[in-house]
Amino acid sequence: MIIFLFPFRALSAEVLQVSSASVIQIGDNNRNYKIRIACINVEESNGKDTITWLKNELPRHAKVNFFPKGSEDGTLLARVTNLNSGKDLASQMIELGYANSTC
Repeated sequence: MIIFLFPFRALSAEVLQVSSASVIQIGDNNRNYKIRIACINVEESNGKDTITWLKNELPRHAKVNFFPKGSEDGTLLARVTNLNSGKDLASQMIELGYANSTC
């Protein structure tokens, strides 16, 4: 018996929409996920600035990796990494003062 191994290309998820200051929608070819960025709390006073920054950081079809941490009210809680910059979104938001760490 001969087994042929074919390298499979890993597909990343892509951003479909920034819904709020801490919620994004992503898709991975056959599924869509509503994700709340884990380990942060965004102040209401920073909401508009945070959404603007997040939309600039994650334009539609930007590639991301996500690492699930749980779920809450039907929304997946996950760490999200922008593949273009390789940086964790929660860490960047905390560094820029848009959010506070909760983990």
